Amino acid sequence: MKSPCVEQRVAVAFCGVIGLYDTLYVLSLFLHGPQIGPRVDVLFPDFLVFHAALRAWIEGKLAIVYDIKAFTHFQNAIYADRFEGEVGFRPFFYPPVWLFMLLPLAGIAVGKAYGVFMTATVAAATWLEGRRDWWGWLAIVTSPAAVGTVLAGQNSFFSVALFYGGLRALDRSPALAGILLGLLAYKPQLWILVPIALIAARRLRAFAWAIGAVLVLSLASLGLLGLDFWRAFFNTTREAGSAHVIDEMVTHMYMQMTTLFAAVRIVGLSTALASMIQFVGSAGAIVAVWLAFRRYDSSDARTAVLVTATFLMSPYTLNYDLLLLMPVVMALFRRGATEAFYPAERLIYLALWLMPTFGLILNRHGLPIAPLVILSFGGIAWLRLRAMPKVELPQAAMAR
Repeated sequence: MKSPCVEQRVAVAFCGVIGLYDTLYVLSLFLHGPQIGPRVDVLFPDFLVFHAALRAWIEGKLAIVYDIKAFTHFQNAIYADRFEGEVGFRPFFYPPVWLFMLLPLAGIAVGKAYGVFMTATVAAATWLEGRRDWWGWLAIVTSPAAVGTVLAGQNSFFSVALFYGGLRALDRSPALAGILLGLLAYKPQLWILVPIALIAARRLRAFAWAIGAVLVLSLASLGLLGLDFWRAFFNTTREAGSAHVIDEMVTHMYMQMTTLFAAVRIVGLSTALASMIQFVGSAGAIVAVWLAFRRYDSSDARTAVLVTATFLMSPYTLNYDLLLLMPVVMALFRRGATEAFYPAERLIYLALWLMPTFGLILNRHGLPIAPLVILSFGGIAWLRLRAMPKVELPQAAMAR
């Protein structure tokens, strides 16, 4: 067996090589240098959706934001110089609170707005999570998941900041923890299990602050953006579950999808079966989170169970969302290097680290293994968690 020192040196060398390549790849794309990786037709396409929603607000066209066809047409018109031909599916599926949170970027040219957005979200994640471990964070910000986030112009660093910042603040400041975790509701598919975790852990003060933050943010967006905008959001949410929109999403985004639902569809099975398997995965995710947070105290392993369950719960997570897993991947790898690795544990970490890039290729070839890798990681997290002492129930303590 290799010593922990050797294990970590190998990991440092691996992450260093991957990180250096990723950095050079991103720089070559933005500086129009030599092509050293996959071709990218449009830089930060997801941020263009965010920016287009801001443009619609400025121009008094909020009504089109949740109209998929009209909003896609709007983007084709204002970003004709960025798209290679006309694009056909560019929806804004976020709740109104996300547009409200983006309003400070309104009126800024798209390139500068993107720069401010990425700088601010990376800085927030670094302050709330990364500064705990500078070398580990350097590996994370140059990981394939980070590359996917930067090239797409997505909000994954912001999600990392709120998710880990909130969970790490639970013991010292329930109010801060609740506010941060409440703000995460801007992305419902990543937030959906947070209330269950807080209730299971008996963190009722943090839960109350989280719900309060959601309500304040929702009311503020309602006051500024209007009731009609919220109604349009709920209508679009219902439409997103229709067979037509699901087919559009799978057709246009299948290569990036990491979910059980997408995996079943990619291998050619029916939407009904995909929904059934997704439901089973969601039920298992809820049970796992409840048991983990009810029975065990705060730890990286418990957080890893929650993150894994989040990916099994949602039918709509993409490759850049995997950035949310990277801090606990790093933490559990170090624990394995110090204590001992389970069989195939190193392989799971390797596959998960590379999945944001190679998952695209595997999905294209009908091999959607991302959910299996995520589930395997969850299994490792659960084994690590079970090795920890359980939370002592108040009744047991009183009986002594």
